[in-house]
Amino acid sequence: MEAVKNILVTGGGAPGAPGILKAILESNKDITLFSCDIKEQTAGKLLAHQYFTIPAGDSPNYISSFLKKCIEYQIDIVLPITTRELIPLAQNKALFAKNNIRIIVSNEQSLAIANNKGKLYNHLKNNQISTPKFSIATTYQEYKNAVNPYLASNATFIIKPCVANGSRGFRIVTDDVEESDLLFNYKPNSTYIKPEKLNNILQSDSFPPLLVSEYMPGAEYTIDCLIVEGVIKFIIPRLRKTMNNGISVAGTIEQNVEIIKYCEAILNSLDLEGPIGIQVKYDAASKPLLLEINPRIQGTTVALCGAGLNMAAIAVQPNMVSDIKNINDYPIRWGTKFIRHYTELYY
Repeated sequence: MEAVKNILVTGGGAPGAPGILKAILESNKDITLFSCDIKEQTAGKLLAHQYFTIPAGDSPNYISSFLKKCIEYQIDIVLPITTRELIPLAQNKALFAKNNIRIIVSNEQSLAIANNKGKLYNHLKNNQISTPKFSIATTYQEYKNAVNPYLASNATFIIKPCVANGSRGFRIVTDDVEESDLLFNYKPNSTYIKPEKLNNILQSDSFPPLLVSEYMPGAEYTIDCLIVEGVIKFIIPRLRKTMNNGISVAGTIEQNVEIIKYCEAILNSLDLEGPIGIQVKYDAASKPLLLEINPRIQGTTVALCGAGLNMAAIAVQPNMVSDIKNINDYPIRWGTKFIRHYTELYY
C-alpha cells in the first residue's frame, strides 16, 4: 500500500475537530494534515498544517467545490466529521476514487437508514434486534395517538426528530418538573418540557417526522466502533458520566460485554464503514437499548487515546490494525477514566 501523505479532516469548526486533529498528528509526523470548514477562522485552521474553506455540505455546489480543492491539494484520504456532508460524499465516493481520493464513509443506502431514527428502529425491529418502545409521528393526530399511553399512566417519554444533528429537537417530556424549577435551576438549554407545552407547539405549527419513545432512566453509553472493509475491528463502550450540550466531558472506558454484543448485532445488520458512533441507554429493566447511530467519528472518540487506542489515526491509516482478526484484539486499558476541558488557541 502506498504511503498516505495528505490527510483531510473536514469540519474544522466542529467541537470535536481539535481532538481529532491532534490525535492524528500525534500518530504520524510524516503526514501533512489538512482541515476545512465553511468558516474562514476555526480551530482547525490553527491546528492543521493547511486549511481551506468550502461550501456547506448541503449546498448544490458542495461536491464540485470540494473535489476541486481535494485535487488542488493532492488529498489522499478524507475523514468527514459533520453529518450533513455524509450523504453527498457517499453518493460521489466513486468520483473521488477516480481521482485517487479515498473518502471514509459508508454507502448511501446504509446511511439513509442509520441517519433516520424511524428507519433505523424499524430496520432493527425487522431484524429481531431489541429497541425501546417507539412510534413515528408525522401528523399531530399521530403524535397524540403515540403519546396517549404515556399520558394515561403519567409516564415520562422522549421525542426527537427522526433526522437531526446532535441533540437538536430532543426533549424529555414529563409532568414531574415545574416551570419555576426549570427557569431558576436549569440552564436555558434544558431538555425537559411539560406535555401541555409541547402539545401547544406541535398543534400550532408543522413539524418533521418525530420519534416518540419510552424514556430510559439508566446509564448512558457512547460506543466507538471501527469497521474496515466490512470487518468490525473495535466496539469500545464509553460510560457517559457528565455531558455538556450533548457532548461527553467525563466518562469511563468500559469492557461491557453485554453492550459490545448488542452493538455487534446492530453492526452486523447494517453495511457501515469507517468509524461509527452508537449511543445506548439502560432501560427500567436494566437492558441496554439503542438511542441512535452516528455513522461518523465522534468528537469524544479521542478519549480512547488515554486507554491506548488512537481510533482517529487508525481510521485514516487502517493498515495499522490489518492483523486484527477478532473484535477488540488490542491492548486496551479498560477502566480508564477521562475528563475533557476547554483549551485556548491564539492567532
